[in-house]
Amino acid sequence: MQWNKIKLMFILAFLVLNIYLIFQLFPQEETEQLVLETESQDKVLSTVTGYSELSDEETEPNQQYEAKKLLFTEDELEKIPSKDQMDLDISSRNQLVAKFKEPQELPIEVPIDEDKEQTAEKLSTFVDDYVLHGNDYTYWGRQGNKLLFFQKTSEGQTYFSPDSMLLVTINDEYDVTEYTQTYIEDFKKSEHNGDLKQYSEKQAVKALQSQQYIEANDTIEVEKGFYPTIELSSKPNYAPAYKITVNNTKHYFYLLLPDYPYVYAPTESGFLSSLQPETEETQ
Repeated sequence: MQWNKIKLMFILAFLVLNIYLIFQLFPQEETEQLVLETESQDKVLSTVTGYSELSDEETEPNQQYEAKKLLFTEDELEKIPSKDQMDLDISSRNQLVAKFKEPQELPIEVPIDEDKEQTAEKLSTFVDDYVLHGNDYTYWGRQGNKLLFFQKTSEGQTYFSPDSMLLVTINDEYDVTEYTQTYIEDFKKSEHNGDLKQYSEKQAVKALQSQQYIEANDTIEVEKGFYPTIELSSKPNYAPAYKITVNNTKHYFYLLLPDYPYVYAPTESGFLSSLQPETEETQ
């Protein structure tokens, strides 16, 4: 009887010891795995051109911004350069559709993105000559017969916002037939913000690399800007974002949202498709 009690005590002691060792082993394995992943990520990023020049200081806060949509009025139409050459439609109030009476030749024969900087510079001349507040728009790129521009505010560049964009339509001869414009004003920090956190450029790049959007020997560029978020009011809302360009071809956004940062990879075709119902309605 005594021997049975002793055996039971040994069994219980070994059971407790095993449970203790298991709890000690798992955190160690998780720690080792985390170290391996970090070492692997650092190894990849050490080969990425442009990464070493980025800042690792957490300086960009997730401070939200809001703006007002410009109402296109008859008074605003009077400010449009060369307005007599266009038929203007402001029936939707927040959107201007301008159709040229005669197609207008672009200052560049074929606007393509191989030399985007030169293309943007030449297209800005056309925009300044025919568009209200034309110098506030930055050329993004071409999708089919559409040239896409986004508005730059006093706080920085906006991206992929239906409320701050210019969409230019060209024909087969690369002449402009019409354009659709939206514009925001009074761009400022929102009063509805919780606890503000700060994020660094390198933190944004690491988030992309962890999702395999950045690979060894890639080239990256990082710029700060603003990306639209879901509107909780009648005012357009924007989140600060790091725009990360990979190999001059792919664009990703690291959105600094109130709850947690989010990586998003928009496409021009998807953005234009989202505008289609509104565009058809106003034409």
